Parts: sequence; C-alpha cells; structure tokens
Amino acid sequence: MNQTSHEHTRPLDPCADYEFDLVEQSEGAVAPELAARLQQHLAQCARCRAYATALLELDDELADALPRPALSPGFDDRLAARIAGLQRSPDRTGALAAAEREHAALLHALGRGVGWRTWLNAAALGSVAGSVVLALDSFAPQLLQAYGLVPAGFSASTTFATVLGVAAVACGLAFSRRLAAGAQAL
Repeated sequence: MNQTSHEHTRPLDPCADYEFDLVEQSEGAVAPELAARLQQHLAQCARCRAYATALLELDDELADALPRPALSPGFDDRLAARIAGLQRSPDRTGALAAAEREHAALLHALGRGVGWRTWLNAAALGSVAGSVVLALDSFAPQLLQAYGLVPAGFSASTTFATVLGVAAVACGLAFSRRLAAGAQAL
C-alpha cells in the first residue's frame, strides 16, 4: 500500500502551499502580486477550486444564519447631535476660568514663602560659616596685625570683622543677582 500525499487527503483539503492564500482570497485580503498566481493555480487544481467554493458557501451560510444587527431607535438623531457638538467651538469661558484658577494656585504657592528645605539649607550654611569665623577669629587678627593690615585706631578683631562683613555682603549680592538671573539656589 504505497500512498502518495494526494491519496490520504480529504476531498476538500487544498494543496498545503495554497490553503492560507485561499482563505485570504475568500476574505478579500489576498495580495495583488499573489492573486494572478493563485488564479492560475485554481484553473489547474480541482481540489483548491473545491476548497475555495466551500469557503464561499460557508460564508454565505454563516451570513444567512447569523442575526443581522439593527441600529437602536433614535441612532441617527444621537449621531447628528454628537457631530454637531464636535463642530462647535470650545468653551472659552471655561478655559479662561481654569487658567485663572491655576494662576491663583501658583500665586498662593509662591505666597506661602520659604519652604523647610530652604530653612535647613540656611541653618547648615550658617553653622558652617559660624565655624569658619570662629576658627579664623582665633588667628586671623594676629595675621592681619603681623602683615600690617590693621588701620590706625582699629583693633585687629574689628578689622577682621569688617573684612568678613564686606565679604559676606559681596557674596550675598552675587548670590542674589544669580538667583534673579534664574539660577537655582542651594
């Protein structure tokens, strides 16, 4: 019993190389470059012609057996109303009110003042600066006096405090200009 591949297939089985293409053709989705080759094969192959015919008959039977969907009453009126609503211009009053609420919220947030992180940064900076001043105060006045940088009528400590104050004001001005220019703080 030597059977070829054609002898043990069912009568409606198409050629394996064309089965997927025949299904696509029945759905109307066969690629144009494949359509001519498929038509040429169908002209020569009775099995594939029978399969293609069976697919079309199955589609017809299903179309007859399944209920046809119906539109609900008033569908046309509701659709026309939705389309008309899409063609209207947006509500400018509502958009303006939303923008004003957002602006007021931003102003309120800015008016709350300095946040806790800023206070912590300021306290940390003050601690570091105070430690540096205390450390410098122990030997800086003597250094100023040794180099002859203490003016007449001033003590070395007063001269050091004045120089430190001028440096702090200069740093503060530079920092405030930097913030005004848009740079981030600490």
